[in-house]
Amino acid sequence: MMRNVKTFRPEALIGLQEFRSFVESFESEILRGISTLSVLSVIQKHSHEGIYGYQLLKELETETKSTLVIEEGTLYPILRKLEKEGILFSEKRDTKGRRRKYYLLTEKGEKLLDHMKGFFSKLTESIAPLIGFEIELPKEIFYCPNCANTINAKEYADGEIKFCNICGLYIEELLK
Repeated sequence: MMRNVKTFRPEALIGLQEFRSFVESFESEILRGISTLSVLSVIQKHSHEGIYGYQLLKELETETKSTLVIEEGTLYPILRKLEKEGILFSEKRDTKGRRRKYYLLTEKGEKLLDHMKGFFSKLTESIAPLIGFEIELPKEIFYCPNCANTINAKEYADGEIKFCNICGLYIEELLK
């Protein structure tokens, strides 16, 4: 974000290279993990049909109101790494006369994303008071107290889930 910010007055703090470098570095550190989480979340939304790279970039831009803009030179290495790690798989398809590579989550990727969402949600909830804002997590999701994995409360209520699939904690007693 900071890279897109212009300096309008010479005395503005952002005009100082030391300030700008610190803020750009800070943003880069935070965005590294959030980019992966966001990319996987968008791919999950297209779980049956998959999504190709350019479509993914545009959807991220739209969904985040242009706050999280990932360049193609950053996206494709992320996708290759996630595919190599078995979190994603891809398949090439012909669409409208063009050959495109569609990305989908593996079963391992689905589980990992549930954990990442839980960890990020609980972390955000925990630091919110330090930063001066409030966050209310959805009631339909239970967070494992051991590893923060997200667990669908309805699936638990239907008796489908008794253990956290990430850490193995017996959660049936906790949810009563």
